[in-house]
Amino acid sequence: MSMFIAGLSGVIVGGLLVGLAFYFYMRMIDQKEKRERVMTHKVREIETLIALNQKVVEILEKRILLMDKYVSFDAFDDCYITVDDYVYLQSYAAHNSFYLPNHFLEEFFKQISMRRAVLSPEETIAIGGYTFRGGRVIMEQLSDNITEMIYERKVQLNKLTKEPMSLFSKTF
Repeated sequence: MSMFIAGLSGVIVGGLLVGLAFYFYMRMIDQKEKRERVMTHKVREIETLIALNQKVVEILEKRILLMDKYVSFDAFDDCYITVDDYVYLQSYAAHNSFYLPNHFLEEFFKQISMRRAVLSPEETIAIGGYTFRGGRVIMEQLSDNITEMIYERKVQLNKLTKEPMSLFSKTF
C-alpha cells in the first residue's frame, strides 16, 4: 500500500511539474508574440512617417522648381502646394490614421488652411495649386516634428529588441 501511495504521489508531482512547465512555456510564447506585434506596429509607424516626411520635403522642394510660375505674388516664407499634393496629404493622413498621430495632423491642416491665400479661380487653375501665406514655416515645422517622431519610434523599437536593429539605419 505504501508503494502505491508513493507511486501515486510521484505521478501527481510529475504532472504538476509538467503542467507548470507548460504554463510557463505558453506564457513565454504569448509574451514573444505580443512583443513581435508591437514591433511590427512600430515598424509600420516608422514607414508611414518616413513616407509622409518624404512627401512634405518633396512639396517644399517644388518651390525651387516652380519659382517662376508664382513669384509675382508669393513671399519667401509662403508655400505653394499643388492640388494633387494637398489632396494626397489629406488622403494619406486619412488612410493611415491608425499609424499617424491624428491630433498632430489635424492641427497642421487647421493651421495651414487658415493661411490659404485667396486667389481667383483663373489664377488657381493657371498655377495648379494653392498658396499659403507663411505656410513654408508650418511645413518645415511639420517635417521637423515628423523627424522627431521617427527618432522616438526608432528608440522605442530598439528598446523592444534584444539585438541592434539595422532596419531604418539610413538617414531619411
